[in-house]
This record gives sequence, structure tokens and C-alpha cells, in this order.
Amino acid sequence: MRNYLCLIITCLLLVSGSMHSQSQNLKEDSPTVKVISRVKSNEVRLRWAITSATAWLRANKYGYIIERYTIKRDGKQLDTAEKKIVTPVPITPKPMAEWESIIEKNDYAAILAQALYGETFQVEEMQGGIAQIINKSKEIEQRFSFALFAADLNFEAALLGGLGYIDATIKENEDYFYTIKTAIPSEVLIVKEGNVFVESSKQEELPQPIDLIAIGDDKSILLTWEYEMFKTVFTSYYLERSENGTDFKRLGDTPLVNLNDKPESPSKRMFYVDTLSQNDKTYYYRVKGISPFGEESPASKIASGQGVKKLSAVPHISKYEFDVSGGVVLQWGFEKAVENEIQGFELNWAAQEKGPYKVVQADIPSNARETIYLEPEPSNYFRITAIGKNNQKTTSLTAFVQTIDSIPPSQPQGVTGVVDSLGVVQLQWQANTEKDMLGYRVFRGNLEKEEVSQLTVAPIEQTTFTDTVQVKSLNTKVFYQIVAVDKRFNMSDYSEKLALKKPDVVPPSSPIFSGYKVKEEGVQLQWINSSSEDVKHHKLYRQQVAIADKGWQVIYQTDTISKFVDNKVVTGQKYRYAIFAEDESGLTSIPSTPLTLTIQKNKPIQVVKNFTGLADRIGYKIDLSWKITNDNVSEILIYKNKEGNKPVLWKQLPGGIKKITDKSVSPNIKYTYQLKAILKNSAYSTIEVVNITY
Repeated sequence: MRNYLCLIITCLLLVSGSMHSQSQNLKEDSPTVKVISRVKSNEVRLRWAITSATAWLRANKYGYIIERYTIKRDGKQLDTAEKKIVTPVPITPKPMAEWESIIEKNDYAAILAQALYGETFQVEEMQGGIAQIINKSKEIEQRFSFALFAADLNFEAALLGGLGYIDATIKENEDYFYTIKTAIPSEVLIVKEGNVFVESSKQEELPQPIDLIAIGDDKSILLTWEYEMFKTVFTSYYLERSENGTDFKRLGDTPLVNLNDKPESPSKRMFYVDTLSQNDKTYYYRVKGISPFGEESPASKIASGQGVKKLSAVPHISKYEFDVSGGVVLQWGFEKAVENEIQGFELNWAAQEKGPYKVVQADIPSNARETIYLEPEPSNYFRITAIGKNNQKTTSLTAFVQTIDSIPPSQPQGVTGVVDSLGVVQLQWQANTEKDMLGYRVFRGNLEKEEVSQLTVAPIEQTTFTDTVQVKSLNTKVFYQIVAVDKRFNMSDYSEKLALKKPDVVPPSSPIFSGYKVKEEGVQLQWINSSSEDVKHHKLYRQQVAIADKGWQVIYQTDTISKFVDNKVVTGQKYRYAIFAEDESGLTSIPSTPLTLTIQKNKPIQVVKNFTGLADRIGYKIDLSWKITNDNVSEILIYKNKEGNKPVLWKQLPGGIKKITDKSVSPNIKYTYQLKAILKNSAYSTIEVVNITY
């Protein structure tokens, strides 16, 4: 057989974007058959793929079996689905002899044939990033990837390669459920079957691609259109161009595929650059999508564009100076020969080099080379931008202009403040009136005669500041001063020093519960004592939730002990505990976070038997049943989870219920149900578990 490896290389070099195919994201823990379908002209077209290269190889040998279940007729669901083996003989790739006449005219069939029957499948001749990845892959992975890629781009190749089927025996008044499974013996490999539901009466037309946009550049047009919305509908696209808006021709015979669509970075749009032979000529474009079944969608709306000559000339600021009024006179150079290519100039200004820049003068004539900026600030960054007639722009380098200013702001006035009981300091002062104010710096000292230290990393704009000080310390006062800073970083004199008195009393820190255990002898509580040094003792309080209106009760008082066993509790009752610290001044801490417990000393008992489940795949449900051996059961709790997920409470039933049906199930999912009975005396049963694969 001919070696079509060079054809594979050519296809990879011509397509753009990512292989949007069933080979994308197919890897799973267990190999699985993935299926899609389409109804067309009284027939059902099926396409499938398998999720691992090894399983694909074995499926090529043993084949695929298609089962069809008729589940509805004339809009009514059948009591029993009618099963039909669509393929009595498993589907396998066609023998090599049947490919010969097709691969000469079908490039994708050639790729798939090479993947199936080629003696070798190495791509060492390829260069570049994607080549390095493929060269390091195993040959079987290469064959597998290219086979699915070719099948996605050509339905005829998929049919030959045993990855597609046309069922022409359907009826319009019936709905079907197709199951595709491999004929691989279970002792060789277990492969999960694939399923798809088909309504034969619904023959939906393919949508047209949308949002096609053409953006002109120098002898090229960038074309882009919506990709994310239709990534499950189209595997590739054909782009067509016309010079008159009616006669369209394809831009190449190879369809466009998105090679940039990756799970960790999904693409939202397709992009293509059409190279032109000339500018200023209008071209018309439209795009058509290609489905995995080889169908061509209606064309998108037409977009048009022209190549536009790139504006190459760049202005440059050559001189700047201050005039007598304090304004900045800017002069720039620009090629006289290309004045006819621009509409004019604009002046951009920013207070700092990194911007943001704003337009402060627009519509400057194209023959002008000088302008005056009348409102300069202490620091100014200017740029001149040339505006092309095709909305292109070129911008000069930045020119920095600084005004002369050596006068500092006035000393801040009216500094006041207060310290609350938690040590939070709130400062405020009067705002300075200078126009070039940058902000304020805040300084603090702990002693009246010591040098104050700066608290603010950079000048702050607001005239308020929040600080935090240690209330319990040797010094009873804290001292603050404010300095004003202008935009040239001239600093004012320090404000008058503000002395603030700290609160002389602070409650102790709160103890916290560190653990608890409910035992036969009672509730064992543990806590971490208050970290305050002047704590005199800790008080443990208890409240019975059912009679909370009677308040809290002190049940234990200690100085250093940090655990206690409460043996005066009743099974089935809910209690709340809190602990406080009290210091030598009689101040009480904020209470700890309360601890709420339901006392249950009883051990689980056996009151549930024969908890079983039955999967009803015809009725789309799972039936659960059980027996109760105790008349004092008040309620039944059932927890449910899918394999790999955590159980959640699914049903809460009265104690007399002994069966229930779960209709929220899906095929090929393993469910776990856990049942627990609650007795009237608050005792509870052992947990019964049943696992069911639906």
C-alpha cells in the first residue's frame, strides 16, 4: 500500500486551530464508547469513537455491535422496548482492497487507511512544536489520534474505518435508543457501551455560522467568527471569498480546524488571515461549517473588507519649552511627504509615564508641527499621535516635562483623634488648600520626647487615618504628627504633636473550646484558657436548649484547670455550653463561641433488615425496600450518592414507610444508598447499605 504519511504532514500544516474531534478529551479511567447521531432524510447517521488507543486497536479486530430499541411509537411510550440487533455481524474497518479506489480521491480516507494498515506511522520528518510532541508519542497513539481526526473531518472515511453507520430502516413515527458496544471478549478487555437517544421525526437543519467579521490590514484581511457556540456541531469550516459579492470560491481545499482549542484554555473564536495582492479593493467573505457527518451548513452572513496601507511614518517630539504664561510649547517632526495619509494629530497627556494617557487636544491639522498646552501640572508626560485616514495610528515616544516648584505645602492643622477601648485610633485633620497636593504622611511615637516614626508607606490622599496600638503597655499615651507632601515631593513642617491617652482597663481575652466527647458518664469538655496574664478564674456555663428562656447556669469555676466532665445531662436533650474569663479587676471576657451538643448515650441497634434495591431499566427507576423490626421507629433517613461522590440526605420518611422508588437515575451509574432509622426515644439504628449499578 502507498505510504500516505506525507499527506498527513500536509494536512497538519494546512489546518488552523485545534482538532475539534471526538479524539479531544476522550481519555477516561475505563475505555468507553462515545456516540453522536443525526437524523437526515429518513435515516439515522451514527458516529462513535472509543476512549483509548489500546481499546481502539482491539475493537478494530473484534468489531462493534449496534442495538436499537424502539421506545416510542406515534408519540406513545411502549410498555416494553422493542430490541433489534442492527448489525448481526460486528462492524470492523473495511478490508484494504475496498479502500484502493477511494483513497486516490479522498485525502482523509488515505489518512485513516494509513493509520489502520500502514507498515509504519512515524512522523520524524516533521519540525516545530507540534512535531516534537508527536515524535515523542508512541506509534499506537499516533495512529489512534489521526484515525479519529480523519473520521471527524470525513464521514465517508468514518464509514470505511468502522467508526460510522447509516441506519436506513427507521420510521418517522418512532423514537429510538441506540446502544453501541464492542465485540471484544470481556476476558480480553471490558469497554463501557455508548448510548444515544434519537427522535426520528426531528430532522434539524444545521445552523449557519455567525458573527463573521473582516478587519483590513496592509495587503491582508483578518477574518474571525464565533467558534465556542458551535464547537459540538461543526468539526471544521470552509472559508469562501468573492470579488463581486455573488461568485464565491473556497480559500483552499483543506477545511479549517481550530488547533488552539485546549481544555485548560478553550477558544471562543476562529481566526484566519487572508493575504491580498493589493490594497483598497473590496473583498467579500462567507463561512460554512462542516459537521462530523460530512454535512455542509448554510453559509454565514457576508462580511466585506479592504486591505489598507499601513501608516509607517511616526511623529517625534523634538522640542518643548515654557512660554511667558506658564504653558508648555511642544514641537514635533513628521514626514511632509506622507501628510496626505493622515487626518491630523492629537496630543496625549498623563501624570505618570505608565499612564493612563488621555487626549487633551484633538483635530490638530496634518500640516501643524507645534501646539501649546496651557494647564501643565508639576509632572507631565506628552505623546503626539498621528491619525491615519484608515483609523490607523502611530505614536511618538514620551516627552517628560516638569515645572519648577521648590515651595513646600503649609503645615497641616486641626489634628484630632481618639483611642477606643480596643486600641483602635481614629485620626483626622484639615485638608491643605494647595493645588499640587500629593498627600500626607502619618508619624507615631510612644514617648513624648522620642523621634516619631513613619506609619504610611506612601503619601495618602484622605485626611483621615486609622491606626492600632497596644492598650495594655507601660506607656499610657501615644503621640502623632502629620506632614503634607506636594507632587514634587516637597514636605511641609510637622504638625503640632497630638497626645492621645490610652484606655487603662481592658477585659481579658476569651477562652475557646478545643474539643469535646460524649461518653456514657457524661460530656467531657476541654478548652484553652484565656491568654491574659491577670485572669482570676474561668466560669463554665450550660443552657438546656429546650428551656432556653430559663437562661444559663454556672456549672464549674476554676483558675487553671482546662477540662471538665458534665455528668448531669439527659440523653436526647440538646445543650449549649459557653466559657468566660474574669480578671482581677472584675472585667469579664467576651464569651467563647458557644458549643451546642445533642446528648446521645445509646449505642446503635439493629431494627432494619433486608434493605435491598432493584434496578428497573425499562421503567427508568430503582426500587428500594426494607423491613422494620421495632414499632417505635419515628422516621427513616436515606442517604444517596453516585460512585466517587459524598453521600447526601436524599429522603426523610415516616417510620411506617417500607419502600420507595428513585426515578432520578441515569444509565451506567453506580449508586449507593444508606438507610438509618431514628427511634422515638432518640436512639438510632445501625446503618444499612446497598449498592446498585443502573
